[in-house]
Amino acid sequence: MLGLLSALVLALGAGVHPDSQSSSRLTVTEQGAGLELSMQALSLIECLELDVDGDRRLSESELERGRLAIGQYLDARYQIDPTGTRNPWTLELVEGAQTGYQLVQAMTTFSIASECEELNVRCRLFLEQNPLHRDVATIVWRGEEPAVFLFGEGVELWNFRSASARRGGVLASYFRLGVEHILGGWDHLAFLLALLVAARGLRSLLAVVTAFTAAHSITLALAALEVVRVPGRLVELAIALSIAYVAAEVLLVRRPGARWIEAFLFGLIHGLGFAGFLGESLVLEPLKVTALAGFNLGVEAGQLAVVGALALLVTRVPGDRSYRERRDEWLVPRWLRGALAALVLCAGLYWFLERAGWLPWESA
Repeated sequence: MLGLLSALVLALGAGVHPDSQSSSRLTVTEQGAGLELSMQALSLIECLELDVDGDRRLSESELERGRLAIGQYLDARYQIDPTGTRNPWTLELVEGAQTGYQLVQAMTTFSIASECEELNVRCRLFLEQNPLHRDVATIVWRGEEPAVFLFGEGVELWNFRSASARRGGVLASYFRLGVEHILGGWDHLAFLLALLVAARGLRSLLAVVTAFTAAHSITLALAALEVVRVPGRLVELAIALSIAYVAAEVLLVRRPGARWIEAFLFGLIHGLGFAGFLGESLVLEPLKVTALAGFNLGVEAGQLAVVGALALLVTRVPGDRSYRERRDEWLVPRWLRGALAALVLCAGLYWFLERAGWLPWESA
């Protein structure tokens, strides 16, 4: 704040207008690149000796007389690397309908190597006279979504990377985030444990986990992309209840059966929980679909690692797995099944009471 005030004092002392701003747009295609600058004529007048009659406006003749100086100034103060040689600037005077300022539109073209995926854009337009100048820059890169950047407040350099260059890194970083989230999410791990305890065999477990994965992938995408919105507190309460329900069913239902329908329905709820965690990270991420895919793959990898390790472990635990008529078997031995289900049930009920604010020490 102190720096901005100092800059304002310097600008006013230099006799320049305080709301100097411009916009720039770089459009890159397979055939080449075009740069368009829209700037206030008054900003140019304050930096270059263009206003012959002193009326603080540019006439067509004054613009034509200063064409070479303006081009050299723009080349020196708005630099893009790496690019080929720029063609001469074309200049046009425009009356600003909204701001009332007279504008100068400048355009040039140049080549960019086809293998290029990164650019360094440096903008120092008018800063030598007006340190408060701002430039809103936009890059449209070979059909990708436009990227926007603000030059000013001491920021002169934009290290731009195309979406295709960033995609691999974004996918990897969100994949890691998904793995970390599932491994650190005790409620989701408890639900997976409940599904494991309820399974009657490895094939049944695979069907249940697949249904759970498909379901939460759907709601994760819909909620993260803001197609569906559900209050986070309701989602967290529903997740806790889903954990308690599956565990209670294991204790009360004595016959092993397919749980994939329940896994799918509860998976829809858990997907909303994943999206609540991911939502803030996606706000400023232009590659939302890539980030979402990476996060989802990370969650699935974490789930498979946990379920696979637990399944391998429990299949080696000794104990009676048979059902009463011995026509089917549980995946987990009888003695361990009851203990784990009771533990998960208590955890689910505790999380529900905690999230509802009904614990005695929470309300005290």
